[in-house]
Amino acid sequence: MAVLIVDDAPADRELLGSILRHAGHEVHEADRGAHALDLARSLRPDVIIADILLPTMDGYELVRALRNDEATADIPVIFSTSSYVLDEVRRLAAACGVEYILVKPCEFEEVSRVVEEAISCVPARLASFPSEEFHREHLRLVNTKLLEKVEELRETVILAGTLQREWEPSESYEMWPPVPGRPDVESLLSRRELEVLSMIVDGATNSEIADRLAIAISTVQSHVKRILQKLGVKNRTEAAVRYLRR
Repeated sequence: MAVLIVDDAPADRELLGSILRHAGHEVHEADRGAHALDLARSLRPDVIIADILLPTMDGYELVRALRNDEATADIPVIFSTSSYVLDEVRRLAAACGVEYILVKPCEFEEVSRVVEEAISCVPARLASFPSEEFHREHLRLVNTKLLEKVEELRETVILAGTLQREWEPSESYEMWPPVPGRPDVESLLSRRELEVLSMIVDGATNSEIADRLAIAISTVQSHVKRILQKLGVKNRTEAAVRYLRR
């Protein structure tokens, strides 16, 4: 079976592609909605897996374009997302006639199961969904994702400023003195979590960390969340300070 993966994150495409090739599928890739439309018309894949938030033409707009073209109207579509606002995602997916959603990071068994089910299922017709409400929900989802990115960048900027101030030469100041009685960071975190934390200290964003480690952005987000929980801190800046005080 031929599967078209549509995602602007190379690491996410690589992960899904590896899973699908291992399962015996023929895999094609696109990083933009417009490119995906062209491939869908020329290749006629058995199923399309599309990230919801794509540049220029996102997953919802892609599906509506596919359904409005007789040549692609019957191709099943699966949405993939690392967003945590699944209620909104499900409502919008239903409005586009998309029944299946993969939440990143995707497990091998889940990807295989969902792909097989989607291929064997006839695409649902577009549900009745008021246009104004659809766009309002769509905008709310996009805004949520943008706010996540803005917060991540804000913490990176704050961290950079904190490190710059603290690393100014001082003969009388012991740099990042450890806190007595506090467990070592190395004893609390896994090797991969320590790798991620060291990159956070370097000022890397989640996207940059994903590229360096060749993993999905959603996997980085999961690592960051666990790091904050294990260290008992509120944000990336506090985690970086804790790392430097080890």
